[in-house]
Amino acid sequence: MTPSATVDVGGLSDFVQPYRTLFRDRRLFTAFEAAVSGILASGSTRLAQMARVAPGTGASPHAERRLRRLVHHQHQRSDLSADTLLEHIQAQGAARVAGSDEVVVVLDGSDLRKPHSQVLEHLDTVRDLKGQPVAGYRTLNAIGLTPDGRQTLLYHTLYSALAPGFTSENTVVLQALAQITRALRAAGVLRIIFVLDRGFDRLRILHRLRRLRVDFVIRVKHLDRNVRLQPTGETQPLHGAMHRADVSYRFELSRPVRQGKRVVWRPTRTELQAQHLWLDDGRLPVKAVQLSFPTRTAGEDTPWTLLTSLPVGPGVDAGQVVRLYLRRWTIEDVFSWTKTALGWEDVQVLDYEALRTLVALSWVAAAYVFTLGESVDSPAVRLLAHLGGYVPHKNRPPGKKTLLLGLQRLTAAALTAQAAWRPDLPSGIAVLNAILGRL
Repeated sequence: MTPSATVDVGGLSDFVQPYRTLFRDRRLFTAFEAAVSGILASGSTRLAQMARVAPGTGASPHAERRLRRLVHHQHQRSDLSADTLLEHIQAQGAARVAGSDEVVVVLDGSDLRKPHSQVLEHLDTVRDLKGQPVAGYRTLNAIGLTPDGRQTLLYHTLYSALAPGFTSENTVVLQALAQITRALRAAGVLRIIFVLDRGFDRLRILHRLRRLRVDFVIRVKHLDRNVRLQPTGETQPLHGAMHRADVSYRFELSRPVRQGKRVVWRPTRTELQAQHLWLDDGRLPVKAVQLSFPTRTAGEDTPWTLLTSLPVGPGVDAGQVVRLYLRRWTIEDVFSWTKTALGWEDVQVLDYEALRTLVALSWVAAAYVFTLGESVDSPAVRLLAHLGGYVPHKNRPPGKKTLLLGLQRLTAAALTAQAAWRPDLPSGIAVLNAILGRL
């Protein structure tokens, strides 16, 4: 019997079982599982690369065509789409944190850049790492963090302002907040804290968070917005109101600083100021915390101003607010990992809905790798960790990068074994001996 390239270490088949409801044909579900496995094994969302390593398809000339038909919704017996995948990602993510006393939700956007593309459908304009406009799409994603260190994916969507039916970016964010809150509350989560970056401090978003009765920490972008001070009722711009506050604490903060594509954590002298404010002509009470960095390093002394629903002020430890905001950088690592290790910027299908589906499939693959980290004591996961180069450490379990690398190396070994059974290819041992003979 010819060996198969199927690699199910870690229980991928069990992980994708909830998605079975999207298919009314067993063969279509098998193709879906092959697509997810193909993304994991190839580290790419290019259909040709996925097809070469997907289980049972490596030798088939029709494998890529089958995957293409799947993501282009060309089957009447399939309900696969970006939206239905989101429903399952969210349900699985909420189930993993069910019953938690507290979940911190980091919600942020990440641009999918396609600078050399011209014919992709509804191609939008985004910013590159230097802030210059390039072609691409926008995504909005959320991960949930629990006090005991668990991480889970809770939301993903890809959108374009040029797509039919698009209303506004505000609408996308408001819908995400409501869906995430509803899913976590249905899972019995007692307390939800949203941590958001600059650009999410718009009044409609702040009012929605209040109505949802969740806590929040948001970094301010609109520093020129007029606010009212408590208890005097005096009105002035936010940046002026924060400069008037007394310095409550001085401490050293390990602060993330961007250096090109990398983020470096640097110890920084920090001063903290706090104010109670009203926004929106006195209709929205919030607390504001400003972190100032009296440093001489050029370009790194811009203060951070945070809006929060959490208690701050004299006699109250505002460190909780600071620590929560620093957890926002967790999602930056996730974006970097998914773009490089799972290749969701490699996507090349022209149809907009197919593109959304294919990128959502990469987030299904990412969610699977997140679950691997919760079973590090199993022999299968220990094997992946070993193949990924993990050095055992009692206080440092293998990370998702290590586990995915191990999975990809295991798949490469399976493909090599499979090639040994193909009469039209030389055996792996023969090729290796030929290479070594030339060294």
